[in-house]
Amino acid sequence: MSNFLENLQIGALKLVVDTFGQLSSGIKLASKEGFTSGKMLDYIYKNEPDGKFLIGKLIDSIYLNHPGWQDVRTRKNNLTLNLKDAVNYVLQEKNEARICDIASGPARYILDVLDEYKGKPVSAELRDLDLRWLLEAKETAAKRGLNIEYRTANALEEADFNFDKKPDIMVASGFYDWFDDIEIIKKSMRLIYNSLPLNGYFVFSIQAGHVALSLTNKIFKDFNNHQLKMVTWSMDIINSVLKELGFATIVTRCDDKGHYPVLLVKKV
Repeated sequence: MSNFLENLQIGALKLVVDTFGQLSSGIKLASKEGFTSGKMLDYIYKNEPDGKFLIGKLIDSIYLNHPGWQDVRTRKNNLTLNLKDAVNYVLQEKNEARICDIASGPARYILDVLDEYKGKPVSAELRDLDLRWLLEAKETAAKRGLNIEYRTANALEEADFNFDKKPDIMVASGFYDWFDDIEIIKKSMRLIYNSLPLNGYFVFSIQAGHVALSLTNKIFKDFNNHQLKMVTWSMDIINSVLKELGFATIVTRCDDKGHYPVLLVKKV
């Protein structure tokens, strides 16, 4: 009976998403680009309800105020704080700080940080598989008077971890929410570790919990238009990987529910 009720609920929610939900700009974007694509997250961070007609804006407001998205916006704020801490640490030791995001999307959080250090020797290189979002980030940066570099790259391919100028800080936000194999996460973190100089910093997020993981996975699609397959990870497992690779944790910031820890770690 419980499975029947759950399937009924999922069917009803899918119907709403595919019909009235499309009046909401956020739900429409999630249907087109993927529930947690870089573009979708950028919209969530912006947090300005929009849609077709008054009903569309109302649905969008409800969508944006979902507890899950509130946690994601807290994650973004914590990511920004950790990134600023890393920049300050680097600038205490060197004349300049260079950031690289390995899967940036439109990279609103990176641009926000660069904005705060405008006029100071802080630069960023954005990398992503999708050139569209890199070009959008470039356009946004130009409007804000920020200079960024960008290139298309696969965040899991060793051949794509070459740099004209080695980064002091590397970033991965929301990237590990999709991998249910710890060896893939370990491979990614090893590539990042090997790309950083000694005492370089890594800022990243982990999904340790979710308000409605099973339901969300069954209703929405990912950025490849496949059924969503988000996962959660125990911080004990993540911390063991960090220790094995040689990272030391500097600070962990999190929402009050413990869903999205954001870590600042250092290569030692």
